[in-house]
Amino acid sequence: MSWPMIDPLAQMLVALFLAGFFLSGGFHKFRDFERFVSLLGKYDVVRPNLLALAAGLVVAVETTIGLALLTSLLFPQLRILGMGGFAAGAALLFAYLLLMAYSLARGNREIDCGCSFRKQRSLISAWHLCRNGVLILICLAGVLPVTARELQTIDWLHLPLMVLAAGMLYVLIDTLLANRSYLTPNSTA
Repeated sequence: MSWPMIDPLAQMLVALFLAGFFLSGGFHKFRDFERFVSLLGKYDVVRPNLLALAAGLVVAVETTIGLALLTSLLFPQLRILGMGGFAAGAALLFAYLLLMAYSLARGNREIDCGCSFRKQRSLISAWHLCRNGVLILICLAGVLPVTARELQTIDWLHLPLMVLAAGMLYVLIDTLLANRSYLTPNSTA
């Protein structure tokens, strides 16, 4: 049995999408740091005197993951950075998933997930866990061995459009999650 492999175009798409995802997430949290510290405190898993430090670490880790993924694309000889970025991204997203699941299990559904790129609140739900599960799988796809296929001109032309489409799909899902209470007023999921 052989390992599954990923097409080089698909791996570049995954790396660029995730680099944008983590860099914009880190920037979003840094830009409104006090709000992020407050939001992190509502999860009630970090001591209050350590909240700013924990929030700063999250911003640093997200930014580092994004930069590692970009660097591995710009300098193929540093591909190991990309592998580390994919693995660290999956681990961080899994930690977020566990944090949200823990809060949901305690019945604390009135917490903003902190994942929206806008100031719009997005209360945690089982749908956020599903979304994070998909993002984790995307990260793990990035560590698959790459096929030996050479990229063609058409691949390079399609890549920016594919990254844009993936980003737009994420924003659409993010917006639907943030507005789900308006879409299904009686829903608690």
